[in-house]
Amino acid sequence: ESYQNEFLEIYILINDYIKLSYETNNLINLNINSINRITNEHNVLTIELEKKQIPKNKKLKIKEDFINLKLPEEFKLIETHKELYLHGMEQKNCVYTRRREIEDGLSAIYSLNYEGGVYTLEIFKRKNKFAIKEIKAKYNEFANKEVINFVEKSLKAV
Repeated sequence: ESYQNEFLEIYILINDYIKLSYETNNLINLNINSINRITNEHNVLTIELEKKQIPKNKKLKIKEDFINLKLPEEFKLIETHKELYLHGMEQKNCVYTRRREIEDGLSAIYSLNYEGGVYTLEIFKRKNKFAIKEIKAKYNEFANKEVINFVEKSLKAV
């Protein structure tokens, strides 16, 4: 049973490697003679394919209210499709799916660097006041109370 599972995993890995080679227009390396080597080749091609899928550096249509927001230097407004996509890749989250809300003027995304951590922050406006819609650390981990308090205090000051 375990031998069959291992064989199936190797088969899938080889199959994926061949597909990735095709999709990235790379030649298939026939000199691979270990599982580690094909795994590495697979991972290199995966990164290459992801880079090809990065959107162009087109500006997001962000509502003026968010552009004019004067926040401390720890906050960085994410302004392009490429920045949004790459931020999601770095933080291992799906923030790029928020581009519609951004372009509809409903919210804006900020990268927050605070006390050595990087956070994905979505801000929206409610009754002429800015508020946190969502704030997450890497891997969609919840931000701690100290970070949330810092953001809330910063938003109240604008």
